[in-house]
Amino acid sequence: MGEITKDTVNSMEGYINKIQGVLSNRVVVENGEITEIHVLADSTRNAKQIARDVQSVIMAQFGIDINHKIVSVAQIDTGEKLQGEHRLVFSSYSFINNGLTSEARVILTRGDEIFEGYAEGPNTASNKYRIIANATLDSISKLIPKNHLFLLEDVDIFNIAKSRIIVVGVTHVTNNQEDLLTGSCLIKKDEGEAVVKATLDAVNRRVMSITSL
Repeated sequence: MGEITKDTVNSMEGYINKIQGVLSNRVVVENGEITEIHVLADSTRNAKQIARDVQSVIMAQFGIDINHKIVSVAQIDTGEKLQGEHRLVFSSYSFINNGLTSEARVILTRGDEIFEGYAEGPNTASNKYRIIANATLDSISKLIPKNHLFLLEDVDIFNIAKSRIIVVGVTHVTNNQEDLLTGSCLIKKDEGEAVVKATLDAVNRRVMSITSL
């Protein structure tokens, strides 16, 4: 490609930020060439793999073949790795239209445990995300005690910094007490997957607290 402009650098940094585990980054350009890429990441992935992903993204999106050795990755412990065995993790989901109705199945894992949830509802464009979120909550219900309920309040999409984000609101009900929990997830490839992950983002800490009692 031609000259690497400031807009190009901003675009590169935006794509790099979408890589799993990346928290922020800075691309350094000197004399029209990328000389350094500094990445701040969490501790959930190997630093070498993150560097390779940066190399692949720059090549795929901008046609520039950089040496992965110019990518420096600094990692901080956000607690994700330490709590990994206790957190519910997205595995897969399916969504099927059946004429007037639609159904979703969501599979979550926690360590070696597998939890599958199901939900269905009217087949409308605005209801798709709610069905997927409810299937996620149904999966979670297989893990928590019966005196705890997670009820879906809302699912919405927001645009911020040229990116689309799913935001989910869930009410936790127990012992005549209600708490509104919220979660979000950047839409990278699949909107349905982002809905599942945003729902998990809303409730995962509460689920860990409940199941550790």
